[in-house]
Amino acid sequence: LSAGKISADFVKAMSITEGAECVAIAARNGEKAAEFAKEYGIPKSYDSYSKLLEDPDVDVVYVGSIADQHAQMTKMCLEAGKPTVCEKPLTLTAVDTAELVQIARDNDIFLCEGLWTRFFPAMKKVSEIIASGEIGTIVNVQGDFGWCNNDCPYPEDRIWNPLSGGMTYDIAVYMAHLGQVAYPNAAVERIQAMGTKKNGIDQTVLCNMMFSNGNQKVDDQTGQKGMLQFYVTGAANTEERVTIQGSSGRIVLDAPAHVPSSIRVFKDAGRGKSIETVLDFSLPDDAWGAPWNYPGSIGFSYEIEEVCKALRRGEKQCSQFTWDHSIQVATMIDEIIRQTRGDILAEDASGEEKFSS
Repeated sequence: LSAGKISADFVKAMSITEGAECVAIAARNGEKAAEFAKEYGIPKSYDSYSKLLEDPDVDVVYVGSIADQHAQMTKMCLEAGKPTVCEKPLTLTAVDTAELVQIARDNDIFLCEGLWTRFFPAMKKVSEIIASGEIGTIVNVQGDFGWCNNDCPYPEDRIWNPLSGGMTYDIAVYMAHLGQVAYPNAAVERIQAMGTKKNGIDQTVLCNMMFSNGNQKVDDQTGQKGMLQFYVTGAANTEERVTIQGSSGRIVLDAPAHVPSSIRVFKDAGRGKSIETVLDFSLPDDAWGAPWNYPGSIGFSYEIEEVCKALRRGEKQCSQFTWDHSIQVATMIDEIIRQTRGDILAEDASGEEKFSS
């Protein structure tokens, strides 16, 4: 659903993924849908979303619209009985994300938020290293992600959309999810965020988070607490490298870390000394040859492959990024937005802060 830039990259990645085929495209503008179908060799095009959802040949739907339409369109797909993959963010609030998860659960339908980074082989290896204890207990994660939005026309460009624009909604998820990778099954104990604004939305945001696997009320004597520090910005094109520091070593995800193709593992060999191992996870061969709209988009094939496997096994979610993962990340983003912009689209029903700050 949707014939925009991200959908174009997704379709191109699908064409090189074994066992997957794009059979239909729908857009509100029928002519645009037809042009998209012709350009990418898609058999059918529709001038309404509902028509595609009625197509029996469609096994799973990808929602690639702008972010403030994700919740409504995903709900439409689930209520039509279609397994659904929605581009990140799944919704703009934790409340809406939980609602979609409940609909999927109640109707026994597949649902996946497309946080594609979690599906990359390099990220799988990172999780394996952390679980093995090879670099000890994780102490801290540091990262950055920024792309310069100076050339994005105001107010036309999506990044300035007062509902779904801003750098937090756009890319903070790529940093926030790293807490789940570093500290599996941990709770978020504390979030501190500050930021600058441009054209009324968040432009540069700095965030510190504390995760806890233990008693949140006591001092950390057992390595059950860990930190995540990151910033996102639209003011600069940053290096975009991530370091996961353990008590006896560290992992470095080389740039660009949101589409990781190389990681370096450092094991302590005394103070100021370490032994380095480089692990390469080259991206798939690019059959298209033409430029992609977004860097590394050929990596969508990893996500598509895992979604297909899950569907064939009859599973309703992907283990790489589960429903619980989606809800937790959405809760983190809610709190960052609250602290930096002072506005979230759906307040917590209790009216209480979710985290200490």
